[in-house]
Amino acid sequence: MSLLQKGVSVIKKYKTQLGDSVWSLMGLVLMNAVAQIAAYPLLARVFGQEGYGNIQYLLAYVNIITVSVGSAANLARMTSPAEERMQNNGDYNLVLLAVALLGIPFVLLIRVFGGVAMDTATTVCYYALFVAMAFRYYADVSYKLTLRYRRYFMYYLFISVGYGLGAFLVWKTQIWPLALLPGELMGILFAYLADDTLRRRAFKPSPAIGRVMRCILILFVSEGISNIIFNVDRLILKFLIGASAVTVYYLATLVGKTVSLVITPLNGVLIGYLARYEGKLTRRMMKWVTLISLASFAVFTGVCVLGGYIVLLWLYPNELEIVTPYLLLGSLAQVIFFITGIVMVLLIRFAKKSYQIYINGLFGVCFFGIGIPATVFGGLWGFAVAMVAANLIRWLAAIYLGLRWAKNEEREGRMLDAPENLE
Repeated sequence: MSLLQKGVSVIKKYKTQLGDSVWSLMGLVLMNAVAQIAAYPLLARVFGQEGYGNIQYLLAYVNIITVSVGSAANLARMTSPAEERMQNNGDYNLVLLAVALLGIPFVLLIRVFGGVAMDTATTVCYYALFVAMAFRYYADVSYKLTLRYRRYFMYYLFISVGYGLGAFLVWKTQIWPLALLPGELMGILFAYLADDTLRRRAFKPSPAIGRVMRCILILFVSEGISNIIFNVDRLILKFLIGASAVTVYYLATLVGKTVSLVITPLNGVLIGYLARYEGKLTRRMMKWVTLISLASFAVFTGVCVLGGYIVLLWLYPNELEIVTPYLLLGSLAQVIFFITGIVMVLLIRFAKKSYQIYINGLFGVCFFGIGIPATVFGGLWGFAVAMVAANLIRWLAAIYLGLRWAKNEEREGRMLDAPENLE
């Protein structure tokens, strides 16, 4: 069989999965294109380099807390027993409502002690964004459960339209959270109203709520650590160097982070199909994952550096000269980050969920243990090198635990197949 025939055979075999990925990817690209072309450059123009750095700093808190909760609830539902997966809406919605209530004192603390001045209107909209992003990151579980990926595209289309509206509102009001809030709300409304997947017994707890909460807590710790690392660069740079450094490093990693934001939700498509796969993780699979990861590091880093330069030249020409020297290290760090996230999806499905905490816990220790001293002594350059080192250690830990799990699975399989166990 020729290489072309093999390619056609693979496409036919995985036609449905490829179609799902295309619909999801189209929606994600549209949403991020609107955010990165319309919303964020407008914020940079309206509020300036330091103001834009402060906005990215404040968004870091939202991404660390509520995005982690929403993503954890999403993953918890996808990995729950099949008989509960389509029914227990109340468990997840109640957890998200509890987080919404806890967000009130949290946002007030940020307003008082966060180091950035916010008027009342901005604070109220910031809190609304805080709550909305938790529900929105959970809401796309509807399409992973039903595999209605054309509706998944519509979901992202509604968010994109909302971001476009938000850019107009910011221009008129100077209230920066409005750049994102309409899009988040429109996504939630579409997900909850388009069908009854998320509305059925929406606030009625099930007998399994205790187990669901424990699962969400475990995944929240894991996702929280991961999102802390993904966003804490803004916090460290804000406090150790200043808001302008936040802008420089954010723009150096902009394309890498955008690709990560596109790839990460596609992990939901992957886990949706892995949930139906009855096989086990093998060492052969992990060796292929390792080789593909290494190749992906090179390819995606090159794409992100080139894309980053083009984006700066087009959308942020005033920052081009100061950001360009950091593009390679910033892009490489983000590429390793999101490739490791894909590896960890395999571990969520096949291995212990606690592995997520081990990997991200090690990542956190390395991030702060290397990152803070490197920033103090090496400034922004030291921070950029430290980010590459911490992400590489995270990837190595994920590969090691995957190989270790696969080896144990194969050993147990051989023991069960031994003649004395077949009698």
